[in-house]
Amino acid sequence: MACRLIGVGVGPGDPDLVTVKGVKALRAAGVVVVPVMDTGERGRAEATVLHHVGPKKVVRVVFALNERTDRARREAAWDAAGQRVAALLREHGTVAFATIGDPNVYSTFTYLAQTVAPLVPGTVVETVPGITAMQDLAARSGAVLTEGTEPLTLVP
Repeated sequence: MACRLIGVGVGPGDPDLVTVKGVKALRAAGVVVVPVMDTGERGRAEATVLHHVGPKKVVRVVFALNERTDRARREAAWDAAGQRVAALLREHGTVAFATIGDPNVYSTFTYLAQTVAPLVPGTVVETVPGITAMQDLAARSGAVLTEGTEPLTLVP
């Protein structure tokens, strides 16, 4: 049976803004990986996930999320994270990776999936979309993002 790596968008950090499909994916996975910085503090993804699954199911994996200047250190952290997630896939079969927002929009998940694929050949990679911060902000402020044929453009 093929291993499954599922990127689950857990929204902008509000546990009530995780989709039903996202909660189902988190609960169905053997383990839920949450990215943490090497400083060890709890991130928004982890805090959000803990509202939906028990702490025994959550595995904290260190990513050099704040490393922008030391490329070697960042790559070493990525390699270690990829190895850790690959081991979890072999052990549990299905691993969910919780990411703030959406796994297909500026997400750590994209890089993780690319790193894990050659380590665990045949792994099926899936994503469960999440609510983005811009959608949450628009809803809270009452702003309409687009109407009619107006384009919506994301600019980093």
